[in-house]
Amino acid sequence: MRSLLLFACFPLLVHAQVVPESSTYNADIVWESVYTQGPAGKVNRGVADSEGHIGLVFMPEDMTRVHRIDGETGALLWSRSIEGTVGFGIAVYEAADGPDYIVTGGIGDSQERWMARLDGADGSTVWSKTYPASSGGYDGIRMATVGSDGMLYGAGFTGGDEAGTIFVVYAGAGNVVKVHPDDGAQIWSQDIAGSEYVLAVAEVDETLYCATAEWDADLGITALTATGSTLWQAPLAGTADIIPYDLATDGEHLYYGGHRGRSGAGDPFDFSCIQVDLTGQLQWVEHYANPRGYSLSHIRNELYGVKADGSGVYLFGGTGDESGYSEQMAPFESSDVWNGWMLKVNGDGDILNSAVFCQGGVNTATEYGCLIDGGYVVFNDTDAGGDTEVGVMRISEPQVSGLSAQAEVGLRVYPNPFSGAFTVEGVEPGTPFQVTDPSGRTVREGRVPKSGRIPHWAGTPSGVLFLHVNGRQIRLLH
Repeated sequence: MRSLLLFACFPLLVHAQVVPESSTYNADIVWESVYTQGPAGKVNRGVADSEGHIGLVFMPEDMTRVHRIDGETGALLWSRSIEGTVGFGIAVYEAADGPDYIVTGGIGDSQERWMARLDGADGSTVWSKTYPASSGGYDGIRMATVGSDGMLYGAGFTGGDEAGTIFVVYAGAGNVVKVHPDDGAQIWSQDIAGSEYVLAVAEVDETLYCATAEWDADLGITALTATGSTLWQAPLAGTADIIPYDLATDGEHLYYGGHRGRSGAGDPFDFSCIQVDLTGQLQWVEHYANPRGYSLSHIRNELYGVKADGSGVYLFGGTGDESGYSEQMAPFESSDVWNGWMLKVNGDGDILNSAVFCQGGVNTATEYGCLIDGGYVVFNDTDAGGDTEVGVMRISEPQVSGLSAQAEVGLRVYPNPFSGAFTVEGVEPGTPFQVTDPSGRTVREGRVPKSGRIPHWAGTPSGVLFLHVNGRQIRLLH
């Protein structure tokens, strides 16, 4: 696969990497579980839903598996296996009777684009649809998001040169598909000019922002309308050496993440994060490495997930080595043992928090992460309990902030963007609040409850809102 050869084909030492001054180890764990029932496989994506539970998708051989997990205890609520498919992505769709899951990937020997809606209550199929493309090769929908119009937008590729992998593939065309959530009917499908893969799509103010990749070229952002028309395309200069993986937005900027190789005895990699404004202008590129303090020449730091809210940008991935090098420094496991790494940075790319995680003292590489009330969840490929088993850890987050100019230490609103509910931290229970739309019209007002959680937004139109509390105004994206 050509993506694995990137580090051999480009000049790599463009920017120095940033190393955290310190990292916590297995700190602030609310619960952790390893799920060994049934065929094992690596987690590709995970989400938290409006009921506080967790959905994840993983991919054993010739099969998609989906777990729904109790967000308070880590207990497995249900599991669903779908044979003859590859499961790349999972998203939450808020139905009238509660959250459902949208699962995306490929189906059949020829790997056609595939999407299914599963009932959140029991995992049963609401609908399952295949979207054939006219090109040869392999196709897939890597992830999906729910737009402000309530429709589903899937990002992926057609005509790729490799099947059955979540990693970027080339030789085809980057693709975005719009689908109706009621029955899975395709509304439109659009290949993105000058791209071979769309890694992810995010929406702000009814504009779709697509993270694109092309072999032997800089990464890019393409902006689309809800009808599939291209507004603009922006190459991101100096990013050709980054292996891309995920895209997130805080409603004001885009954060495109991946990892890049550089010279070293152990073929090391660094986390890479690119900030882009909503007009396609590149603001900064930063690279991060080595949370445990081991050799920069050997340690691989591989980023697989990006999330953002009003308090910062969360980068999720793994850190370990694949060479003959071996070292151990307390409190961490040996450098030979892969660990999960969550790195949080502010809007300038400065480090706010660095946290390392391991399950059972054995290889535990974080494959994705999501935000949840009071913290975040890491999804691991762990050898605890077997080989490449699904491991999940819920983490309570220390109070740090720094992304939004309107935020302050002690005042935090999450998740942002939000769907079913958001939580306000750092204010006294009973504090009055007001939510307005961009025109100043009051959408909701009341007093912050003891839990800080403000639910029941299903009937509110999607878009930008403003929370007014304690004399502050915080921009929300619903």
